[in-house]
Amino acid sequence: MIDFASLPNPQRRALEIVRDVAAAKGCRPFLVGGPVRDLLLGRNDLIDIDVTLEDGSSTLARALAKEINGRVRSFPQFLTYKVSADSLPEIDIATARKERYRKPGALPAVTPGKLNDDLARRDFSINAMAVDLTSGELHDPTGGKRDLDSRLIRVLHDQSFADDPTRIVRAVRLAARLGFTLDPHTDALMRAAVAAGAFKNVSRERLWRELFLSFDENEAPRALERLREIGALDALFGPRHTDPHLRERLEKVREEANAHPDLDRQVMFTAALLHGNASPIDLEGSGFSQKRTRNVVQIANELPRFREGLAEAGSDRQRFDVLKAASPETLRVLAATQPDQQATIERYSEYQNFRLPLRGNDLEVPPGAHVAKALERTREAVFTGEIDAAEARTFAREMAMKYLDPDERAASGERQADG
Repeated sequence: MIDFASLPNPQRRALEIVRDVAAAKGCRPFLVGGPVRDLLLGRNDLIDIDVTLEDGSSTLARALAKEINGRVRSFPQFLTYKVSADSLPEIDIATARKERYRKPGALPAVTPGKLNDDLARRDFSINAMAVDLTSGELHDPTGGKRDLDSRLIRVLHDQSFADDPTRIVRAVRLAARLGFTLDPHTDALMRAAVAAGAFKNVSRERLWRELFLSFDENEAPRALERLREIGALDALFGPRHTDPHLRERLEKVREEANAHPDLDRQVMFTAALLHGNASPIDLEGSGFSQKRTRNVVQIANELPRFREGLAEAGSDRQRFDVLKAASPETLRVLAATQPDQQATIERYSEYQNFRLPLRGNDLEVPPGAHVAKALERTREAVFTGEIDAAEARTFAREMAMKYLDPDERAASGERQADG
């Protein structure tokens, strides 16, 4: 028996409503997969609401949506429904399924099945358990609870990694998240699949999706280091030399990304993996825009240039000129990897947020790009103490005239003389 009383209120309420609506409709729903695993581990605040039925999934989904005044979306190719409503977590409802892989690495063909069929198609034994929401009874046909107690990740059959090589990434990610190990036979199967080129049967897009999920994990450094070690990243990036500093870089990225949630976590972790030798070709299939691609390459390849520039700079103005080309992610990686430059980068961050109450119209000069350049130069001069704030307007006007095109400057002088 599994007790749901310790769940946070939204999840507990959702399960109670599912159970009550199912009873009214004569359905038998099961909570399946990862949520059951997390409940048994006491990770109650993290569970999703994934429900499977042998019969009546459509009936339950529509009745549930009506009961909670929610919305239902149907995905017939996968025999699944999503029910959502305000103040409740999203509820996934599926028909128990069988899967058949037409060829290694292909997406499976799905047909209706029984509960044990559905559990047998899953990736690992600890994800192949179900709880009867009516009785609280645990269904565990593959020994998942035993492996959970032993803190092991185990595949359900020897073809598992060949059928779906992305399970290799998931196995490593799950082991890192939970602090588990792969059982010896599963580890051997995983390494054999990688050595046999299993990832050649999977699109780069699917591999990138799995890698991005790994970046989101709190234990991303551990997972990514293991994926590199077994060669699982070679399909995306090609073979790479052994890097004794990889884990240290990944740890620093995690620290900075967690401390600054506005940073592009995917860019930072990708750059850490490609350190010293990144190319846009490496990022094919990632979905990165040109801007994000340039950001990856900058962090991976150009940190030495920024370090050298900062070391040679003799003033705030010179240091700011070096850092102007750096992305926010590059700045944080620089700060994390160059403790002696931490104060400089923090000062530059202050400068980026510094504003002057001065506009182009205040300068009484012809409009154009030279005005923005003059205002930026003035902002820098005030911030660094080169001039007092009271001198800003005069200084900015002088700079604008200096930057103005000579012909336009002459014309402006003539207009002022005529006036």
